[in-house]
Amino acid sequence: MGDERPIALVTGVCGGIGRAIAGALHAKGFHVVGSDLTEGDAGPAESFCAFDLSDLDAIGDFVSAIENDVGPIAVMVNNAAYFSDCAFADLTPEHIMRTLTVNVAAVMLLCRTVGDRMAQRGGGAIVNMSSIAGKRGSTQADYGASKAGVINLTRTLSRIYAPANVRINAVAPALVDAGMGDRLGDDVRESYVQRTPMGRGARAEEIASVVAFLAGADASYMTGETVNVDGGL
Repeated sequence: MGDERPIALVTGVCGGIGRAIAGALHAKGFHVVGSDLTEGDAGPAESFCAFDLSDLDAIGDFVSAIENDVGPIAVMVNNAAYFSDCAFADLTPEHIMRTLTVNVAAVMLLCRTVGDRMAQRGGGAIVNMSSIAGKRGSTQADYGASKAGVINLTRTLSRIYAPANVRINAVAPALVDAGMGDRLGDDVRESYVQRTPMGRGARAEEIASVVAFLAGADASYMTGETVNVDGGL
């Protein structure tokens, strides 16, 4: 018999948070398909598809290739993101457009492409990765604005797809000791830690466990929510 496990797609799988999410979903019995710009350390992901999310016109083909090669996507985690790491005064139009393209437009199109297919099959779950920066602002204006867009998009699309039993939620981490957190300077990281009541950044596995919860049956009546995972910040 073939592999009958449900399939979960995780974008940005080669980063620390992406690998942790792949691990958490694998532990829950999913066959994990990972995607990133180029093939790298995808952790427990059992299949891989390289893709540049800025190529919006190819998103339909990207999803079709996965479903044709592996099977129908039951869970999708939009984890990939672009982080320009530019002060507001230094942002160029190219920085801004790439941030909004990868972090908002690609997420929107993936939600529609995969969500429509899930709806036709009777349901599914989508988890979008936002950030506390999307709720409280950020020193990186383009990144914060894009993550605020993810929160609004999650709420809006959840209402569109709820009648078809497709649940769409989001997770909003603060400082994580992996992923974008690795690119912050020591002063910025220390500032976050000092302001965080729990006195530390999150481990990638702590973010992944919340993603896996939202993707699973235990969250079957949750949709449109953005869950803060911020140590009380």
